[in-house]
Amino acid sequence: MKKICIFILCFILVGCSNNIQMKDTVAVNVQNNYNNIELYNIYKKDKYILKKYEPEEKVYLGVFLEQTEGNFIEEFESYTKTSPSVYMYSQRLDDSYPLSWVLNCYSNMKTPYITILPPKEEKNLFNERLIKNVAKDFGNLQIPMFVSIYPVNNYFKDKSQQYIKFFQDAKNYFELYAPNVSIVWSIDKDFAYNEKNFYPGDNYVDWVGLDIYENIDENNKLDIMFKELDFFYKNYAYRKSIFLNVAISHFGNTSYNYNINDKINEINRYFNYIPNKYKRIKMINYINYDTFKTPSVNKQNYLITDNKKILESFTKILNSDLFLDSVIFANNEREILQEYKLNCLAYKIDGKFFVDESYFNINNLSLDETYLKNSLIIDNKKYYSLDDILKNNNINFNIDEANKKIILN
Repeated sequence: MKKICIFILCFILVGCSNNIQMKDTVAVNVQNNYNNIELYNIYKKDKYILKKYEPEEKVYLGVFLEQTEGNFIEEFESYTKTSPSVYMYSQRLDDSYPLSWVLNCYSNMKTPYITILPPKEEKNLFNERLIKNVAKDFGNLQIPMFVSIYPVNNYFKDKSQQYIKFFQDAKNYFELYAPNVSIVWSIDKDFAYNEKNFYPGDNYVDWVGLDIYENIDENNKLDIMFKELDFFYKNYAYRKSIFLNVAISHFGNTSYNYNINDKINEINRYFNYIPNKYKRIKMINYINYDTFKTPSVNKQNYLITDNKKILESFTKILNSDLFLDSVIFANNEREILQEYKLNCLAYKIDGKFFVDESYFNINNLSLDETYLKNSLIIDNKKYYSLDDILKNNNINFNIDEANKKIILN
């Protein structure tokens, strides 16, 4: 926690200088001149239209299983004593529609989440005819489901423009032939900072998400994800419903040692701490898979079903009121008043709030000489009175001191 606090403090103190010539500003040494310095998150309450199948509150729980035939749902839920509302399946673009698997989900009152992967032949990678046929197949039974088209990873690194065009065409075909489908877009956490290079646009996506694989390294340490989620969340929380696809390893072929405790801690973080902190995350799917059974070079065991301690922790955490029993199949015209975090921080100095220029950029406000009178220079970075900004723009706000939050209304 100490490291995280240091990181946040460094983040807000280091930045770009503004082009405006500063007048009547006060240069201060924060350490020496002020006794009470605190960081606050800034939240905004605004009207928001829920996306297709998005719940107003709480979270969907999903799972990907190696088993796809027989009574896989009944067997998994009996063994784990959990009841996911979403089940995942993956197929290639040129595969046939998984009718029996979909009907199995439907008969058990579970919602399918199907990932469309590239075909085996790369020459058909962005084949418009194939994706059009897929859309028709998925619309035949009018069963509500989530469909992920080509999750972004290293495979698409040099194909961003082709990728975006293909995704947009796919969305148009699904709207025409399969209105029962909610289109989701996800990107590997390693590409989170470059998400805008692959994002098809708000009109072509219902949900957005991160694909997170935490692997065991050669030192038997778990590669834990933190900063990527915060960056991604702040970019999309105010306009899209967010989901996570999570796989956490407890055994890898780089160390050939078990790391059970770290995995249990991460399960608790993803399925307890994170959804309570990041309220716009509305679906979390666990990838229950063992790559030791595949030709993968970096083999990892992500299963939660092969270790008693892991399974007990998974069961305990997931049997929570936080998770919904089923998906809500309402239309996407439901308007709510939502609270979301802005991608900037407030700096409280002796009872007064200040922000840097990022606040103006996020809120499309002009940074002019109006705000120079009460501004400060702190460690060579300019800060502006938040009170002045809110007053000049007729914005009301509340302070949640307990949670260090400024809530704009």
